[in-house]
Amino acid sequence: MEQDTTEHHPDPQPLENEPPVSQTEAGYQKIRAELHEARKNIPPKNPVDVGKQLAAVRGEYAEDLSDPHDPKWVPNTYSASKQGVKEDLGPAQGALAAEAG
Repeated sequence: MEQDTTEHHPDPQPLENEPPVSQTEAGYQKIRAELHEARKNIPPKNPVDVGKQLAAVRGEYAEDLSDPHDPKWVPNTYSASKQGVKEDLGPAQGALAAEAG
């Protein structure tokens, strides 16, 4: 059998210098109560629709994820009005209808 070669040293800090267990337990309970109170202030985690996340990554508008004020989602008010576009496309649509009929 091998001889134990572990050196044993007396504890350099005597237990007289340690606070009583009751004080340590009270400190622990105080910190625990503070943590519990702080957790109440953390908003609940809302699950996010993975499809919306993927759409946002692809650059598509995703309700509740995309910023509606982002310039790429704001409608372009400088383009021709819808009425003007309809007038320009009116005769072409009529020609297509005549060809199809």
